[in-house]
Amino acid sequence: MKHIYIIFVALSTLLLSCEEKKEDSYFVLENAIDFARNEVVVISKNQLLEKLPKLDKSHILMFTDSQGTEVPYQLDDLDKDGEWDEVALVMEFNPNEEKKINVSAFAKAESPQYAKMTDVHFGVGIAKPNANEVQKYTRSYDPREKDQIFFQMEGPAWENDKVGFRMYFDPRNGIDIFGKTTSLPTLHKQGLTTNYHEKADWGMDILKVGNSLGAGSIAFKHQDSLYRLTGWNGARFETITEGPARAIFKMTYLDELIGEKPFNIVHTITIEKGDWFYKSDIEIHGIVDGIELVTGIVDLKENSKSFYQTKEKKQVFTSYGKQSENEDHLGMAIIIGNSNVRNSEAPKDGPGITNTHLLNLGEGKNHTFYFMSGWEASDSQFKHEKTFRVAVNKTATKISSPIKVR
Repeated sequence: MKHIYIIFVALSTLLLSCEEKKEDSYFVLENAIDFARNEVVVISKNQLLEKLPKLDKSHILMFTDSQGTEVPYQLDDLDKDGEWDEVALVMEFNPNEEKKINVSAFAKAESPQYAKMTDVHFGVGIAKPNANEVQKYTRSYDPREKDQIFFQMEGPAWENDKVGFRMYFDPRNGIDIFGKTTSLPTLHKQGLTTNYHEKADWGMDILKVGNSLGAGSIAFKHQDSLYRLTGWNGARFETITEGPARAIFKMTYLDELIGEKPFNIVHTITIEKGDWFYKSDIEIHGIVDGIELVTGIVDLKENSKSFYQTKEKKQVFTSYGKQSENEDHLGMAIIIGNSNVRNSEAPKDGPGITNTHLLNLGEGKNHTFYFMSGWEASDSQFKHEKTFRVAVNKTATKISSPIKVR
């Protein structure tokens, strides 16, 4: 009996030890739409704590599907306070599929490493071909007038496995498109020894922006005037997160003059794995009476346009034609949830914003829209306007019906 008791105590101690090292639970995820989708699923820390109440800073998380296959994820500190707020997972779903995902918390384990499929890159240097990546950077006035610095790709660039973009970090504040023919991150290599205006095995810069708003840059309307967002009095870039699932960065504009009034404006951009679009979230700090947010799509080459509402009440504007810098087909679209959107056209010439299909989102302190790009060299579905629009409508449906988590 004494030996049996000793064995029982030993087994009990081992089981308690295992419970301290690992805690398990699961979530049920539901795709409520009738087509397959590759999706990033976001779970908050509070949702995880409901499933794993003993979760703390010492634990390492692991997610597995019903087959036991590990699911890539990243932990995102959105408010930059040193502690993560959300976990973002990369998942594939069949039409109307409901699946279970298991989550385990391990104590004193090494963090899992997953392939980085999204990236934000801002290189700053003194002379090419050398530049250092920065996670934060502030400028004012026009940095192009400073001979001692240069910006790789002229400003911050962001990408996923489908498409890339860049923002001019100067008073032009336009957004450009990189068409990609590779799923791997590549923009950190461009703009130092390469000419991204010529097609290479990874892709190329496919858009001419000029004085337009390019690929979804933002501006403001006050009375009868359009104001480009210049950052003249201060513009701050900050990378928030990047990894296997999504990349996020934030632009903050200080004392931006619209009319004669100063505003602080925050523009947060998110791109997720598997998407042909990025998301813009805009916050306007100040009294916005009479101030309207405007975005748009460049209109420099021949294209057909369409402005309509989807069955999910999303407002969609599309532009399609042989308008890439490679002289092949490029479709662009803006998707907005606001039902009060108005469409107009910028002048073809002049000193301000020109050659742009304009979308006026109206007044308000907070706005969200999505900019989508489809280049035929990236995917054959974009070779024809009809199939491009099918992809746009599917994207609008996905945006309207995020994966349900419970």
